[in-house]
Amino acid sequence: MPVAPLHYCLAYFFHKISKSGLNFPALIVGSMVPDLEVPFILLVTKGETNRLVLHSVLGSVTLGLLLSIFISVLLYPKFVALAFPSLRRDLKGRCGFSNSLVLSSLIGVLGHVLLDSLHHEYNPLLYPFSIESFNGFVLFGDYSFASVIIGLTFMIFGLIIILREINLGREGFWKRLLVG
Repeated sequence: MPVAPLHYCLAYFFHKISKSGLNFPALIVGSMVPDLEVPFILLVTKGETNRLVLHSVLGSVTLGLLLSIFISVLLYPKFVALAFPSLRRDLKGRCGFSNSLVLSSLIGVLGHVLLDSLHHEYNPLLYPFSIESFNGFVLFGDYSFASVIIGLTFMIFGLIIILREINLGREGFWKRLLVG
């Protein structure tokens, strides 16, 4: 996805269909963790590619999962509470290590990788076994067109999410968007 924060929509969707059975902060973090590698990969490859380990199935279920758990437990609650001190107690209850947090992190990172495989030019899904792009999932067989479709779809989903949450009222708005 051209803009990493649009992956939030994926986390929101999984959270809503699970009827809150999944850990929302871990879904949010997991859905964005694979893009943490992008600036580093760009530097190392001198701009030739921008995804590799965390955008592969094996990398996402190992390193991506571990990063997501670490960030969900140790960093996410601190940063969100810094911006929204009133959420500190809610975050403490949701961001403790648990089976739900692990499963949610896994769903988030895999969801990100699979969503990206629908529309990116380079999809190293089989890394480290192959550095070749796996393009079997690219919509319409055209990553440029697919990127436009996916990008616009998720921008619209993002707008719908914001409007829906605004409609539910100001009370608890940030808690609903960041904690669940």
